[in-house]
Amino acid sequence: MDEKTTREILDDLAQIVAIPSVYSTPEDGAPYGKRCLEALEWFVHKARSYGLTAVMMDGYCAYAEIGAGNECIGILGHLDVVPAGNGWATDPFKMIEENGKVYGRGVGDDKGAVVVCLHALRALKNEKLNRRVRLIVGADEERGSSCIRHYLEAGGEVPVMSFVPDSEFPVINSEKGIAHIILEFNDDKLADNISGIAGAECANAVPDKSSIVIKPNSPLHNALKAACGGTLTSDVFKTMPIADRIVSDGNGFSDYELYNRADGVTVTAVGTAEHASTPEKGDNALWKTLGLLAAENGVIGSKYLDKIYEYICTPLASEKLGVYVDDHKSGDTTMCLSQAELNNGTLKLLIDFRLPLGVTSEFVANALEQKTGCHAIVRDYHENLYIPADSPLIMALLKVYREITGDMTEPLHVGGGTYARELPNAVAFGCTPVDIDINMHRADENFPITQLFKNYEIYLAAAKELANL
Repeated sequence: MDEKTTREILDDLAQIVAIPSVYSTPEDGAPYGKRCLEALEWFVHKARSYGLTAVMMDGYCAYAEIGAGNECIGILGHLDVVPAGNGWATDPFKMIEENGKVYGRGVGDDKGAVVVCLHALRALKNEKLNRRVRLIVGADEERGSSCIRHYLEAGGEVPVMSFVPDSEFPVINSEKGIAHIILEFNDDKLADNISGIAGAECANAVPDKSSIVIKPNSPLHNALKAACGGTLTSDVFKTMPIADRIVSDGNGFSDYELYNRADGVTVTAVGTAEHASTPEKGDNALWKTLGLLAAENGVIGSKYLDKIYEYICTPLASEKLGVYVDDHKSGDTTMCLSQAELNNGTLKLLIDFRLPLGVTSEFVANALEQKTGCHAIVRDYHENLYIPADSPLIMALLKVYREITGDMTEPLHVGGGTYARELPNAVAFGCTPVDIDINMHRADENFPITQLFKNYEIYLAAAKELANL
């Protein structure tokens, strides 16, 4: 790999990271908002500047292609990113190179992989291949992959086999089912005391910040004032029963802040963001705010808060609900409480479940209703993906990966969902070795520069291998 190519890859990555392609209000021609459309337009323009055929598909997705023939190989990546969140040491949308890494939102998920694969197609454009190679990029992966479904509905060609550089190496032959379930209940008692509650900005993340707004002169507001001697301050966190809840949950008093405002008292809790597929690595701020409310339920009088706290706000939630399964082919059940909304007295909690083979969304929803007494609605569900390890696609990708890296690791199963489940005969292939933590969906997302260039070598060889298979 020559110095010119390495510099161009880094420069292109810096350009696309600078576009804050987070989902926003849809507009004409921009179904996921202006910045997501801008990212797709950047891709099409860049691909054409490199001599590739490039097509925009209605602002939902785009593709670049090389070669000739009746069949194509697919490579699928995404240009949308999760919100930046809190705690960054630098501007999340200004890529920096430091200590052998690049930093910025999307360098690992998934803009770095898209840029590398674009340059791999550029390198292959004059090769004689048996199949075309098509790099398909979407702009709604983080919210459920509607972009790729639009690609198919709009007549996009279905590749004979595909890989998705949006997970881990060596190759993923099993992805858990993903269920987003809304747990809701109408609670006048809760609504009498708080006017708002908030969690994560997106469904597939552990919330690193959560807040509640306590209504002025409500029973809860008056009780907390009395506990503080008449003036409500941050000292309230050290009064009973709140202090006991904070300590028993293993949290710190510094995790909470209080602000007196005209519309009420805002209580904010901070945690640590993490991808919803690995919630055990994060620190759920929404658990903390709900825990405080449950601690004061003797004042509030909600019939649901104690059960929500007991069955949802704990690392043992899936076991307590009776939905925990550990399957050797596909892994175990995980769940992440991510979002909350209070509207007209109805509290809605969104929970992200990652489900192994044999566990259905209906089974989980029924368990939630039975244990909490609330209404559970399956908002969306993506079935498990499982491809046998001895399939031609898996074996071809393993061959390439092992020849280049010498790593003989067997195929993996993961909780994360990728575009692979949207197409037949598709699997996730990289882009990160399992022993590298890139802070995906967290502050200071980063990616090793040497691995970025190694991925170029791997994906270039993989595209060529599949095209001639």
